Amino acid sequence: MNAFLTELGKNLATRWAAALALPAAVFVAVVVVAVMLGPSHALDVDLLWTRVRTVSTGPALAWAAAAFLAATAVVGLSVTALGGIVIAAWAATGAGVGRPFVGLRHRRWRRATVRADAAVKAVLVDRSDLGAKSNAQRALLRRNAISEIEPTCPTWAGDRLRSVDDRVRRGTGLDLTTTWPRLWLVLPDAARTEVTTVQERCGSAARMPVWGLAYLAVGVYWWPALVPAVWALLVSRRRIRRAVGVYADLVEASIDLYARDVANQLGFELTGRMTPAIGEQLTEVLRKQPG
Repeated sequence: MNAFLTELGKNLATRWAAALALPAAVFVAVVVVAVMLGPSHALDVDLLWTRVRTVSTGPALAWAAAAFLAATAVVGLSVTALGGIVIAAWAATGAGVGRPFVGLRHRRWRRATVRADAAVKAVLVDRSDLGAKSNAQRALLRRNAISEIEPTCPTWAGDRLRSVDDRVRRGTGLDLTTTWPRLWLVLPDAARTEVTTVQERCGSAARMPVWGLAYLAVGVYWWPALVPAVWALLVSRRRIRRAVGVYADLVEASIDLYARDVANQLGFELTGRMTPAIGEQLTEVLRKQPG
């Protein structure tokens, strides 16, 4: 999972300008409007127009434009850094600050698992019962919405990425953190482009709660900013789940399709599927450890 999060961090650091120029400019504009109008004249368009005209001519305009561009750059860099913190939180463990969140998620998962197991047993008792099958499917979906595996991370995103690592290790014997950098070198251009695109979506999704909190801070002073704040905070959870889910699926698909190419490059000369025994040998080779 650390390899995935490192790649996401790189995208946050190198692509912020294109991704954040417009939203950062909009945020700075909202802050400027909030300062100009204040809470007592929150929607006074005439007052806003009057105050804008005072800086729209002469040297004041040049200084205002320079300040606006500088503030936009600062906001963009700040949101990039905070988005990186959000991504780092996905890899947090159940120790320290994350322990209460892991405990809460684990209790919810255990209750959902008990209900799912009971629903599946009901299907095994009578396989012709369509109602029981439907109940079992819903119960499994509710459990997986919490986590596909037993939770050990404070966030759904962390456990979703960890579940890929777990399935790859059980299915192929490969350690994903060790294998991923080598796999990246053998991926065709089309696959790399697809992975990079989804990484950018993950970075954008990680920034959504940051924007929400930023607008919320402005909204404390100027209430109209609460509208984008609430929208961003409500949308962020769904966007993170969607982006991370697609990223996890794409990484697992890359292993399924191209792990054999890594093995062949290292002299294993596979003609069939990657088995756990071969995957464990390959992992030892990649770790530079003696067999």
